[in-house]
Amino acid sequence: MDNDSIRSVGATTLVEIWIDGKLRSICVTRAAIEESLGLAPDQAKALSDDDRCEFVRQHMAAVVKAARDWLRDGHAEASSIIIDTGQLPRKGAPRVGDRRKGERRKTERRTVDRGRPEGERRVAGRRKGERRRTTPPKPSDG
Repeated sequence: MDNDSIRSVGATTLVEIWIDGKLRSICVTRAAIEESLGLAPDQAKALSDDDRCEFVRQHMAAVVKAARDWLRDGHAEASSIIIDTGQLPRKGAPRVGDRRKGERRKTERRTVDRGRPEGERRVAGRRKGERRRTTPPKPSDG
């Protein structure tokens, strides 16, 4: 992302990005950034323009997702999008896509020699060595 593609303009932070085959301007309001970070009012005043640009740069996936959601809600031809409070995920909120509760692999994946199952009719193991079947010799004419 170029340095000049994310910039602060007044109370919004502007990003120009290609979404769904069209160049679109996304304006993220200061209130949306403050709400997403969960800042107190006194901390919100200390948020500089550079801090807001950096927030948008670090959370670009969430900004684009919010923009795509807005476009799907009936504004498909819009070239400018405003993201306000309630459209960005809050800090510390659980991620929607992460459904795993624990480790995926529950057991050891290596096969373990378990021996013969009960009720096995074979007395010996598989045919090996001298007990192996061989083709019978051909009868000789004579």
